[in-house]
Amino acid sequence: MFSMINPAPPTVKDDLPHIGAGLRFAHSPTRYLQALREEYGDVFLLDVFGYQLFCVFSAPALKSLYAVAEEDASFGMATFDMMGFKTPLEIFMDADIDLFYALLVQERVQGYLNSFNKVLAVELERWGDEGELDVFDAVRTLEQRIGFDVWMGSEASSDQYWQKFKVPFDVLSQENAFVNPQATLNTLISNKSEERQALADLHCLIGEIVDQRHQQDCWPDDTLTFLYQRFQSEDEQLTRRKLTHNLVNANQGFLSNLYAAIAWVLINTVRYPEHGERLCSEVDRTRQQYGGDFCYQQSALDSMTFCEQMLMESTRIAQRSLTLRKVMRGIEFDCGGVSYSLPAGIYIATMLSVTNTQTDELAEFNPDRYQGRRLKPEYVEQGKETISTFGHGRHACPAQKFSHNMCKVVLSTLLQRYRFTDLSGDLEPSAQQMGGVSRTAATALLRYQSIP
Repeated sequence: MFSMINPAPPTVKDDLPHIGAGLRFAHSPTRYLQALREEYGDVFLLDVFGYQLFCVFSAPALKSLYAVAEEDASFGMATFDMMGFKTPLEIFMDADIDLFYALLVQERVQGYLNSFNKVLAVELERWGDEGELDVFDAVRTLEQRIGFDVWMGSEASSDQYWQKFKVPFDVLSQENAFVNPQATLNTLISNKSEERQALADLHCLIGEIVDQRHQQDCWPDDTLTFLYQRFQSEDEQLTRRKLTHNLVNANQGFLSNLYAAIAWVLINTVRYPEHGERLCSEVDRTRQQYGGDFCYQQSALDSMTFCEQMLMESTRIAQRSLTLRKVMRGIEFDCGGVSYSLPAGIYIATMLSVTNTQTDELAEFNPDRYQGRRLKPEYVEQGKETISTFGHGRHACPAQKFSHNMCKVVLSTLLQRYRFTDLSGDLEPSAQQMGGVSRTAATALLRYQSIP
């Protein structure tokens, strides 16, 4: 397929075709692509275990990547190909492609604040007054339980159910494959046996809650009720199957990156005390202006612009997404001065960690690069697409408002309740991770104590 690209860009050579580059890529995708960029330039061809990647890193090429029409080079099909390694395909077959947008209309996003605050209060009681956190695992568990309440109702986040839901969702988590590529190999060898069992367990758990609501004739105005009505048909089995599969998609899609981003903000408030003090001061000012229940008020959260800056900068540096578009039909792709004819089946690819921190200045943490959620113009003079956190244009993440709300509620609550100290561990993003917002290379620990 590489031979069908005209003109021909440089092709990465390896002693072991398909395999050699794949092994190097799996070991450290960011470092490998950085080295290849230095050797081959901003456009080159790379074969990774038979996946043929047209890799682009220049500003004009990145602009073309984010502008390409879905029917020409598909984000959805590329995502399907990657996720399909781990996720049972029947989940994708039932996916409602308009669902994320339906769940993110303004009134729903504001309504989720009740779930955020309610579950956060309950979960922090488990933390107690003092202790030591494995930061990423603790925030992930917190986010999961909130997500169960947001998407599946108060029953799913209750003491009776939330840990039962956590077990199968941990098995299905795409993030495990991104953090540890070996997990993907194990999944393929087993033909997704653990994932299919986890999905069956979720069918049963969600079915129990649906049965309870039928028996009690009590359907609260929440997301589970909304989705049940959305997929309701004369075939109850079909209704429940679509309900379960789309709930899995909702949980996977909304929370896979968010917990890691919030964990990095928490780490950075301690790692950089001057920024941590600014964030605490913003929380205090917001409480004084809007009252003690400000975490329930959208206008109060919207005023917290420094928290936005902390989230954006933390996400930018920790971002490890491999961004892919699968070419669906022959297209002309502009890389700035050179236009390449690309055949169907090839993947246009870039990796955000290569460009997000491509200079010494950009490699340093500085939330003042941002004005709220936007980078200052001097950092994107070559084009806004050269740095990415939540995507751009038609491929921008629709959950950005949701994500900022959750970050502000979680961080405001934690910083008002606890004093965090004694940060330890490897505080660099994992070199092995491919996809999403990275965890640290090793466990990051943080001590906490209640503020008197």
